[in-house]
Amino acid sequence: MRCERLDTSAYPDILISMESLAHDPVSVFGLLADETRLRILRALMPGPLTVGELTEVLAVPQSTVSRHLGALRRGELVTDRRDGTYIWYSVADLLRGDEAFFPAVRDALACLPQAEADSARLQAVLEARKARTRDFFDALAGSYHQLARPGGGAEGLALAMLMALPPCTVADLGSGQGEIALRLARLGHRVMAVDSAPAMIRRLEERAAAEGLQNVEAHVGDVEALPLPAACCDLALLSQTLHHAHRPQLVLAEAARITRPGGRVVVIDLLHHEQEWVRERLGDLWLGFDPAALRRWLEEAGLTGIVAEVAEVEGGLPVVGVVGTRPTA
Repeated sequence: MRCERLDTSAYPDILISMESLAHDPVSVFGLLADETRLRILRALMPGPLTVGELTEVLAVPQSTVSRHLGALRRGELVTDRRDGTYIWYSVADLLRGDEAFFPAVRDALACLPQAEADSARLQAVLEARKARTRDFFDALAGSYHQLARPGGGAEGLALAMLMALPPCTVADLGSGQGEIALRLARLGHRVMAVDSAPAMIRRLEERAAAEGLQNVEAHVGDVEALPLPAACCDLALLSQTLHHAHRPQLVLAEAARITRPGGRVVVIDLLHHEQEWVRERLGDLWLGFDPAALRRWLEEAGLTGIVAEVAEVEGGLPVVGVVGTRPTA
């Protein structure tokens, strides 16, 4: 292509729009008159780079790159973002979004004699970045679970699962003061919360009101005789509730009753253990449950497609999760 010098006469709106970029438009054009600065802008077009990466792309000393980056930052053409010990440089949003000025800059960048060589070195830098990440995880294959947990831990994984849930009506049975119910409500679900402790329900209602959540219904009631009509929810959730119930089989039967055809009952509870202290300190009536027993009780409640999983909890007792579906016919 034939390359022209950066000619403002071809862009009559530039000087007007430049007021959004800097107080002195002439100084900005002075910045762009330097070839190294244009090369920096061109390298940053695909995405952020560090000073070290820019040094590799341009094949010039780091001190040169740092000096020109400083000038571009002062001219509001480049921004920086600190992330720990790294500083990432990017083309300023104001520059990208200026419909009069940006085309002139883009045309000038396409004329750079070093464009082809810079592009090749930029591609090599980006590939090396990907390779470092790939090699890091390759080296940890088989042992990465010792360093990190899925989702960053149980809380993060649970949040991801809640966010993946399509909008529906959820019955939170044994809701307590609403840790799960309110999070579900914030995500747009209609929530019916039930707990036998009036103080817990009052606290849940106070928190919902403080957040302006109008999609939460709170009920004081017995989970063995729910104050909810049949087939009123898409999901009945019992999180750490069953081990407080006198008759867990009846609780599961009630959960199945209020679930619509095609809906699910999800149980999260402790795996069977021998920690007797939980009876007095935590009010537990059951020392957890065997997955086989939970499966049997859900089957007796008329649910199908039952799946059970056990998970270890760092610093705590293992948990068991079971889900069953209410048949559609």
